[in-house]
Amino acid sequence: MISDMTKANILIAIACGQSVAEAAKPYGISYAQARGTLPRFCQHLKLRWDLQEIRANPKKYIDAAIVIVASPKNALRRVLRNDLVFLLKLRSADELTPPYVSNITAETLLSHVVTETGLVEIQEWMLANGLSCKRKLPEKNEYMRAVQKAIILLDAFGLDVSLLRAQLKTIDE
Repeated sequence: MISDMTKANILIAIACGQSVAEAAKPYGISYAQARGTLPRFCQHLKLRWDLQEIRANPKKYIDAAIVIVASPKNALRRVLRNDLVFLLKLRSADELTPPYVSNITAETLLSHVVTETGLVEIQEWMLANGLSCKRKLPEKNEYMRAVQKAIILLDAFGLDVSLLRAQLKTIDE
């Protein structure tokens, strides 16, 4: 699933004259994926998906997309954002802000519907806003195993994980 922020950035690039394929490529999105998702995104913005219309009235499309880009909540995929709003019992997605989520531990998020991939996306969103999930080591073994898997993965890519392993060893003692 592609975040609304990514869709908005692609739409801005198209409005500025790039082809759909050129606009989607920097985001690792194929031409087919972009062509499949942008019509629904334009409909969500109450705009028509028509390349000639976009090229004829780029300001209208850019202005609508900038509203999406300017809101930090849109950095998350819509499904993840809606799950978080439900999980955190918020009244609307407008209440979902990085400072609010920074008070929640990764283990809490994982134990309430959020997948590891979703947690990575949330943490990227938090880091982009100068924050992080609340720092706390996991208490459950299944989440400690996720930490160990992450260390093994980093090691597989040739990164120095000696400090991480030392930290885990001192925690176990």
